[in-house]
Amino acid sequence: MTLSLDSVLARQGDSPIKNFTLKCITGVHQDVVKRWIRIVLQRGVSDLNLSTDFSLDDVTVSSASLRKLTIHGGTGCEEFVNPKSISFDTPNVFYLNYSGLVADDYPVVKMRSLFVARINLMLSEDHIERIRAPDDVLLENGEVFVLRFVNVLSLMYGIRNVQILTLLGDTLEVLSLSCESLPVFKNLKTFIITINKDRGWQAMPVILRNCPRLETIIFKGLLHHVTDKCGDACPCISQEDKGHSLTSCAVKTIEIQGFRATMKEITMIKHLLDYFPCLEEMKVFIEEDDPTQLKNPEVSRLVLEMFELYNISSSCDVQLLVSDSLDKKWAAQGHMPHI
Repeated sequence: MTLSLDSVLARQGDSPIKNFTLKCITGVHQDVVKRWIRIVLQRGVSDLNLSTDFSLDDVTVSSASLRKLTIHGGTGCEEFVNPKSISFDTPNVFYLNYSGLVADDYPVVKMRSLFVARINLMLSEDHIERIRAPDDVLLENGEVFVLRFVNVLSLMYGIRNVQILTLLGDTLEVLSLSCESLPVFKNLKTFIITINKDRGWQAMPVILRNCPRLETIIFKGLLHHVTDKCGDACPCISQEDKGHSLTSCAVKTIEIQGFRATMKEITMIKHLLDYFPCLEEMKVFIEEDDPTQLKNPEVSRLVLEMFELYNISSSCDVQLLVSDSLDKKWAAQGHMPHI
Protein backbone atom coordinates (compact mmCIF):
# COMPACT_ATOMS: atom_id res chain seq x y z
CA MET A 1 0.00 0.00 0.00
CA THR A 2 2.83 2.39 0.91
CA LEU A 3 4.48 2.14 -2.51
CA SER A 4 1.12 2.29 -4.26
CA LEU A 5 -0.02 5.50 -2.55
CA ASP A 6 3.42 7.09 -2.84
CA SER A 7 3.44 6.40 -6.58
CA VAL A 8 -0.09 7.77 -7.03
CA LEU A 9 0.81 10.99 -5.23
CA ALA A 10 4.06 11.27 -7.19
CA ARG A 11 2.34 10.81 -10.57
CA GLN A 12 -0.05 13.64 -9.76
CA GLY A 13 2.82 16.05 -9.23
CA ASP A 14 1.70 19.26 -7.57
CA SER A 15 -1.88 19.15 -8.86
CA PRO A 16 -4.47 20.26 -6.27
CA ILE A 17 -6.28 17.65 -4.17
CA LYS A 18 -9.84 18.41 -3.10
CA ASN A 19 -10.80 15.33 -1.06
CA PHE A 20 -8.47 12.81 0.58
CA THR A 21 -9.48 9.73 2.63
CA LEU A 22 -6.86 7.55 4.29
CA LYS A 23 -7.59 4.41 6.32
CA CYS A 24 -4.60 2.66 7.87
CA ILE A 25 -4.24 -0.49 9.94
CA THR A 26 -1.29 -1.59 12.04
CA GLY A 27 1.76 -2.18 9.86
CA VAL A 28 2.09 1.26 8.29
CA HIS A 29 4.74 3.32 10.04
CA GLN A 30 3.36 6.53 11.47
CA ASP A 31 6.15 8.59 9.88
CA VAL A 32 4.83 7.48 6.49
CA VAL A 33 1.30 8.48 7.46
CA LYS A 34 2.53 11.89 8.60
CA ARG A 35 4.34 12.35 5.28
CA TRP A 36 1.14 11.62 3.34
CA ILE A 37 -0.74 14.12 5.48
CA ARG A 38 1.87 16.81 4.84
CA ILE A 39 1.74 16.20 1.08
CA VAL A 40 -2.04 16.53 0.76
CA LEU A 41 -2.10 19.57 3.03
CA GLN A 42 0.56 21.24 0.88
CA ARG A 43 -1.56 20.51 -2.18
CA GLY A 44 -4.54 22.38 -0.79
CA VAL A 45 -6.87 19.58 0.32
CA SER A 46 -10.23 20.92 1.54
CA ASP A 47 -11.76 17.68 2.90
CA LEU A 48 -9.44 15.37 4.87
CA ASN A 49 -10.61 12.07 6.37
CA LEU A 50 -7.98 10.17 8.36
CA SER A 51 -8.60 6.88 10.17
CA THR A 52 -5.91 4.75 11.82
CA ASP A 53 -5.99 1.69 14.06
CA PHE A 54 -3.08 3.18 15.99
CA SER A 55 -2.34 6.50 17.66
CA LEU A 56 -0.05 8.99 15.98
CA ASP A 57 2.28 10.25 18.70
CA ASP A 58 2.70 13.81 17.44
CA VAL A 59 0.36 15.33 14.86
CA THR A 60 0.06 18.84 13.46
CA VAL A 61 -2.64 19.66 10.93
CA SER A 62 -1.87 23.08 9.49
CA SER A 63 -3.79 24.38 6.47
CA ALA A 64 -5.65 27.49 5.37
CA SER A 65 -7.50 25.58 2.62
CA LEU A 66 -8.94 22.82 4.82
CA ARG A 67 -12.71 23.04 5.35
CA LYS A 68 -13.71 19.59 6.64
CA LEU A 69 -11.55 17.47 8.94
CA THR A 70 -12.25 13.97 10.23
CA ILE A 71 -9.71 12.19 12.44
CA HIS A 72 -10.29 8.77 13.99
CA GLY A 73 -7.22 7.42 15.75
CA GLY A 74 -6.32 4.56 18.05
CA THR A 75 -9.59 2.64 17.67
CA GLY A 76 -7.81 -0.66 17.07
CA CYS A 77 -5.23 -0.40 19.84
CA GLU A 78 -4.95 -3.35 22.20
CA GLU A 79 -3.13 -1.04 24.60
CA PHE A 80 -4.03 2.58 25.20
CA VAL A 81 -1.05 4.67 24.11
CA ASN A 82 -1.97 8.33 24.35
CA PRO A 83 -0.59 10.70 21.69
CA LYS A 84 1.99 13.19 22.93
CA SER A 85 0.69 16.19 21.03
CA ILE A 86 -2.08 17.12 18.59
CA SER A 87 -2.34 20.58 17.01
CA PHE A 88 -4.93 22.09 14.69
CA ASP A 89 -3.86 25.27 12.87
CA THR A 90 -6.91 25.29 10.61
CA PRO A 91 -8.58 28.71 10.67
CA ASN A 92 -11.09 27.91 7.90
CA VAL A 93 -12.33 24.50 9.03
CA PHE A 94 -16.10 24.60 9.52
CA TYR A 95 -16.61 20.88 10.28
CA LEU A 96 -14.57 18.78 12.73
CA ASN A 97 -15.09 15.11 13.60
CA TYR A 98 -12.38 14.15 16.08
CA SER A 99 -12.27 10.73 17.75
CA GLY A 100 -9.27 9.32 19.55
CA LEU A 101 -7.31 8.81 22.73
CA VAL A 102 -6.66 11.91 24.81
CA ALA A 103 -3.39 13.60 23.84
CA ASP A 104 -0.93 14.77 26.49
CA ASP A 105 -1.24 18.26 25.06
CA TYR A 106 -3.09 20.35 22.46
CA PRO A 107 -0.58 23.21 22.05
CA VAL A 108 -2.30 24.86 19.05
CA VAL A 109 -6.04 24.80 18.32
CA LYS A 110 -7.05 27.54 15.88
CA MET A 111 -10.53 27.01 14.47
CA ARG A 112 -12.19 30.39 14.36
CA SER A 113 -14.57 29.37 11.51
CA LEU A 114 -15.79 26.17 13.16
CA PHE A 115 -19.55 25.58 12.83
CA VAL A 116 -20.02 21.85 13.56
CA ALA A 117 -17.90 19.70 15.89
CA ARG A 118 -18.17 16.10 17.05
CA ILE A 119 -15.73 15.18 19.83
CA ASN A 120 -15.16 11.62 21.05
CA LEU A 121 -12.28 11.38 23.52
CA MET A 122 -11.79 7.72 24.41
CA LEU A 123 -10.78 6.32 27.79
CA SER A 124 -9.77 2.94 29.16
CA GLU A 125 -11.60 1.49 32.15
CA ASP A 126 -8.48 2.21 34.22
CA HIS A 127 -8.67 5.87 33.21
CA ILE A 128 -12.33 5.99 34.21
CA GLU A 129 -11.59 4.50 37.63
CA ARG A 130 -8.78 6.99 38.27
CA ILE A 131 -10.83 9.98 37.11
CA ARG A 132 -13.66 9.07 39.48
CA ALA A 133 -11.31 8.67 42.45
CA PRO A 134 -11.45 11.21 45.31
CA ASP A 135 -9.31 14.30 44.77
CA ASP A 136 -6.54 13.20 47.15
CA VAL A 137 -6.29 9.79 45.48
CA LEU A 138 -6.42 11.42 42.04
CA LEU A 139 -3.37 13.54 42.84
CA GLU A 140 -1.51 10.45 44.01
CA ASN A 141 -2.02 8.99 40.51
CA GLY A 142 0.60 11.39 39.27
CA GLU A 143 0.88 14.88 37.87
CA VAL A 144 1.26 13.64 34.28
CA PHE A 145 -2.05 11.77 34.41
CA VAL A 146 -3.94 14.76 35.80
CA LEU A 147 -2.24 17.29 33.52
CA ARG A 148 -3.09 15.29 30.40
CA PHE A 149 -6.81 15.56 31.01
CA VAL A 150 -6.65 19.17 32.18
CA ASN A 151 -4.89 20.02 28.91
CA VAL A 152 -8.07 19.03 27.07
CA LEU A 153 -9.20 22.54 28.01
CA SER A 154 -6.95 23.83 25.21
CA LEU A 155 -8.99 21.80 22.74
CA MET A 156 -12.27 23.07 24.16
CA TYR A 157 -11.12 26.70 24.06
CA GLY A 158 -10.06 26.22 20.45
CA ILE A 159 -13.54 25.05 19.39
CA ARG A 160 -15.53 27.48 21.55
CA ASN A 161 -17.02 29.33 18.54
CA VAL A 162 -18.88 26.21 17.39
CA GLN A 163 -22.65 26.39 16.83
CA ILE A 164 -23.47 22.66 16.74
CA LEU A 165 -21.56 20.45 19.20
CA THR A 166 -21.73 16.69 19.76
CA LEU A 167 -20.00 15.11 22.77
CA LEU A 168 -19.83 11.38 23.41
CA GLY A 169 -19.92 9.69 26.82
CA ASP A 170 -16.19 9.38 27.53
CA THR A 171 -15.69 13.04 26.69
CA LEU A 172 -17.91 14.16 29.56
CA GLU A 173 -15.85 12.05 31.97
CA VAL A 174 -12.66 13.71 30.69
CA LEU A 175 -14.14 17.20 31.10
CA SER A 176 -15.18 16.43 34.68
CA LEU A 177 -11.57 17.01 35.80
CA SER A 178 -11.56 20.60 34.59
CA CYS A 179 -15.21 21.50 34.06
CA GLU A 180 -15.08 24.60 36.28
CA SER A 181 -12.58 26.11 33.82
CA LEU A 182 -14.52 25.33 30.64
CA PRO A 183 -14.92 28.20 28.16
CA VAL A 184 -18.19 29.96 27.42
CA PHE A 185 -19.66 28.62 24.18
CA LYS A 186 -21.23 31.93 23.23
CA ASN A 187 -22.40 30.80 19.77
CA LEU A 188 -23.59 27.29 20.61
CA LYS A 189 -27.21 26.70 19.58
CA THR A 190 -27.48 22.91 19.33
CA PHE A 191 -25.90 20.50 21.83
CA ILE A 192 -26.00 16.76 21.06
CA ILE A 193 -24.92 14.37 23.78
CA THR A 194 -24.54 10.62 23.33
CA ILE A 195 -25.10 8.97 26.71
CA ASN A 196 -23.51 5.70 27.81
CA LYS A 197 -25.10 4.07 30.87
CA ASP A 198 -21.59 3.22 32.14
CA ARG A 199 -20.30 6.79 31.83
CA GLY A 200 -21.03 9.77 34.06
CA TRP A 201 -21.95 13.28 33.04
CA GLN A 202 -20.40 15.27 35.86
CA ALA A 203 -19.55 18.11 33.47
CA MET A 204 -23.15 18.66 32.33
CA PRO A 205 -24.14 21.41 34.83
CA VAL A 206 -21.18 23.62 33.89
CA ILE A 207 -21.62 23.04 30.16
CA LEU A 208 -25.27 24.12 30.37
CA ARG A 209 -24.38 27.22 32.37
CA ASN A 210 -21.71 28.13 29.81
CA CYS A 211 -24.02 28.09 26.77
CA PRO A 212 -26.01 31.35 26.96
CA ARG A 213 -27.57 31.00 23.48
CA LEU A 214 -28.37 27.30 23.57
CA GLU A 215 -31.70 26.53 21.89
CA THR A 216 -31.77 22.76 21.33
CA ILE A 217 -30.48 19.72 23.23
CA ILE A 218 -30.56 16.23 21.72
CA PHE A 219 -30.07 13.43 24.23
CA LYS A 220 -29.10 10.13 22.60
CA GLY A 221 -30.11 8.18 25.68
CA LEU A 222 -30.76 9.39 29.22
CA LEU A 223 -29.38 6.62 31.44
CA HIS A 224 -25.91 7.46 32.74
CA HIS A 225 -23.56 6.37 35.51
CA VAL A 226 -24.49 8.07 38.77
CA THR A 227 -21.71 9.66 40.81
CA ASP A 228 -21.65 12.07 43.73
CA LYS A 229 -20.52 14.72 41.23
CA CYS A 230 -23.49 14.38 38.88
CA GLY A 231 -24.54 17.86 39.87
CA ASP A 232 -28.00 19.34 39.66
CA ALA A 233 -28.62 18.58 35.97
CA CYS A 234 -30.27 15.28 36.89
CA PRO A 235 -32.41 14.02 39.81
CA CYS A 236 -30.11 11.06 40.56
CA ILE A 237 -28.97 12.43 43.92
CA SER A 238 -31.14 14.59 46.15
CA GLN A 239 -29.65 18.01 46.84
CA GLU A 240 -30.76 21.48 47.85
CA ASP A 241 -29.85 23.21 44.59
CA LYS A 242 -31.56 20.61 42.39
CA GLY A 243 -32.11 21.92 38.87
CA HIS A 244 -30.16 25.15 39.41
CA SER A 245 -28.01 24.82 36.27
CA LEU A 246 -31.13 24.18 34.18
CA THR A 247 -33.01 27.26 35.37
CA SER A 248 -30.42 29.58 33.82
CA CYS A 249 -30.54 27.79 30.46
CA ALA A 250 -32.72 29.20 27.64
CA VAL A 251 -33.24 25.88 25.83
CA LYS A 252 -36.51 25.78 23.89
CA THR A 253 -36.40 22.31 22.32
CA ILE A 254 -35.33 18.93 23.67
CA GLU A 255 -35.17 15.69 21.70
CA ILE A 256 -34.68 12.39 23.51
CA GLN A 257 -33.72 9.28 21.55
CA GLY A 258 -33.66 5.66 22.68
CA PHE A 259 -36.51 5.90 25.24
CA ARG A 260 -37.12 2.51 26.93
CA ALA A 261 -39.88 3.57 29.34
CA THR A 262 -37.87 2.85 32.50
CA MET A 263 -38.71 4.63 35.74
CA LYS A 264 -35.31 6.38 35.73
CA GLU A 265 -36.01 7.84 32.30
CA ILE A 266 -39.49 8.98 33.27
CA THR A 267 -38.10 10.65 36.40
CA MET A 268 -35.42 12.33 34.30
CA ILE A 269 -37.98 13.67 31.81
CA LYS A 270 -40.05 15.12 34.65
CA HIS A 271 -36.91 16.79 36.03
CA LEU A 272 -36.14 18.43 32.67
CA LEU A 273 -39.72 19.67 32.33
CA ASP A 274 -39.69 21.10 35.85
CA TYR A 275 -36.45 23.07 35.61
CA PHE A 276 -35.97 24.27 32.01
CA PRO A 277 -37.99 27.53 32.21
CA CYS A 278 -38.10 28.31 28.47
CA LEU A 279 -38.84 24.80 27.20
CA GLU A 280 -41.48 24.81 24.46
CA GLU A 281 -41.18 21.38 22.84
CA MET A 282 -39.97 17.94 23.88
CA LYS A 283 -39.87 15.02 21.44
CA VAL A 284 -39.27 11.56 22.91
CA PHE A 285 -38.42 8.81 20.42
CA ILE A 286 -38.84 5.17 21.44
CA GLU A 287 -35.76 2.93 21.29
CA GLU A 288 -35.62 1.07 17.97
CA ASP A 289 -33.12 -1.75 18.53
CA ASP A 290 -33.32 -2.97 22.12
CA PRO A 291 -36.44 -4.36 23.81
CA THR A 292 -38.53 -1.81 25.71
CA GLN A 293 -41.24 -1.95 28.34
CA LEU A 294 -43.71 -0.52 25.83
CA LYS A 295 -44.54 -3.90 24.32
CA ASN A 296 -46.44 -4.54 27.53
CA PRO A 297 -49.95 -3.06 26.93
CA GLU A 298 -50.33 -2.02 30.58
CA VAL A 299 -46.97 -0.25 30.63
CA SER A 300 -47.77 1.39 27.31
CA ARG A 301 -51.07 2.71 28.70
CA LEU A 302 -49.46 4.07 31.87
CA VAL A 303 -46.69 5.81 29.93
CA LEU A 304 -49.23 7.45 27.63
CA GLU A 305 -51.17 8.68 30.64
CA MET A 306 -47.96 10.06 32.12
CA PHE A 307 -47.21 11.99 28.94
CA GLU A 308 -50.74 13.39 28.90
CA LEU A 309 -50.15 14.65 32.45
CA TYR A 310 -46.90 16.25 31.33
CA ASN A 311 -48.80 18.23 28.70
CA ILE A 312 -51.47 19.29 31.17
CA SER A 313 -49.09 20.32 33.95
CA SER A 314 -46.57 22.23 31.80
CA SER A 315 -46.61 24.72 28.95
CA CYS A 316 -44.32 22.44 26.95
CA ASP A 317 -45.60 20.32 24.06
CA VAL A 318 -44.45 16.80 25.01
CA GLN A 319 -44.63 14.13 22.30
CA LEU A 320 -43.97 10.39 22.48
CA LEU A 321 -42.96 9.34 18.97
CA VAL A 322 -42.30 6.17 16.98
CA SER A 323 -39.94 6.31 14.01
CA ASP A 324 -41.18 5.04 10.64
CA SER A 325 -38.79 2.08 10.73
CA LEU A 326 -39.91 1.02 14.22
CA ASP A 327 -43.55 1.45 13.25
CA LYS A 328 -43.05 -0.93 10.30
CA LYS A 329 -41.11 -3.36 12.50
CA TRP A 330 -43.89 -3.49 15.08
CA ALA A 331 -46.54 -3.89 12.38
CA ALA A 332 -44.64 -6.84 10.91
CA GLN A 333 -44.50 -8.44 14.37
CA GLY A 334 -48.20 -7.86 14.95
CA HIS A 335 -47.44 -5.53 17.84
CA MET A 336 -49.30 -2.23 17.63
CA PRO A 337 -49.18 -0.28 20.91
CA HIS A 338 -51.51 2.69 21.21
CA ILE A 339 -48.90 5.39 20.74
